[in-house]
Amino acid sequence: MDQMRAIIQERYGSPDVLELRDVDIPEPGEGEVLVRVRAASVNTADLDHLRARSLAERVATGLLRPRNAIPGLDMAGEVVAVGGSVVGLETGDQVWADLSVTGFGAFAEYVCAAEKVFGPKPAALSFEEAATVPHSAVLALQGLLGKGPIRSGDRVLINGAGGCVGPFAVQIAKAFGAEVTGVDASGKLDMMRSLGADHVIDYTREEFTRNGLRYDLILDIAAQRSVLHYRRSLVPGGRYVLVAHSLAGFFQTLLLGGLMSAVGGKRMGIFMWNPSKREDLDLVSGLLDAEKVKPVIDRRYELSEVPEALRFVEGGQARGKVVITV
Repeated sequence: MDQMRAIIQERYGSPDVLELRDVDIPEPGEGEVLVRVRAASVNTADLDHLRARSLAERVATGLLRPRNAIPGLDMAGEVVAVGGSVVGLETGDQVWADLSVTGFGAFAEYVCAAEKVFGPKPAALSFEEAATVPHSAVLALQGLLGKGPIRSGDRVLINGAGGCVGPFAVQIAKAFGAEVTGVDASGKLDMMRSLGADHVIDYTREEFTRNGLRYDLILDIAAQRSVLHYRRSLVPGGRYVLVAHSLAGFFQTLLLGGLMSAVGGKRMGIFMWNPSKREDLDLVSGLLDAEKVKPVIDRRYELSEVPEALRFVEGGQARGKVVITV
């Protein structure tokens, strides 16, 4: 059987537990396609699955060891083989995907997954650009709309606007006509302005929850504080939406946000993330085609350098997405 190179994770821990190995190329079964990975990208979710610090997280990903040996969510590539009953894709098609619901596997030369998770890659995007989109852009879109629509003129604050998800959120909110404030570290302010942010805040110098300004929507990607801190920064009827990085933060916001929403007239909480939702990918594709949204790539690494790429993202310095060129 032919082999491929892949990043293998046999236990939980730091990026040091990852190894580059030769493994068998999978064969597509019924309803599956085999895709040659041309590029992948790194997400903070990859770090969550890598470390899986809590028992609840390990119930989802594997109690004693990772259930899926090859990590990686986002990818773009070319279809090289199809299994039975596949009707929408054929050899040579260029596709992208968020593999979080099918067992990951983006950090490899080939990936085999159900046909339904793959969508057509926008022709105008390179493989590297396309690999940044399916997880982060859809997460940004669903977070922004998680508690209601954005109307032209709405004041939207994005906390953590300079990382993996934030640059997409800034651009999507602007495309909907919002007045956008981006919050992040000082080294990312110029980048946020270049993407259309009307206002920027350096969180190391200013606490936005204490400056007296109010917003129609706060999208909290940084997720460093309790939901209780943000209530005073919302207008009456305003919305706070958390992009949860841990189950503890998820449940705290679900409970406290629900309580405050019931008694305070402000909608505060989480949203139901729906990865690989075709309607949302299509909407993002339209924004990309119209050049209202553009991928932001900070750095590129080779497949063998995935551990180094993860360390860079974990350090919080990435301005946009980090790409793995396969």
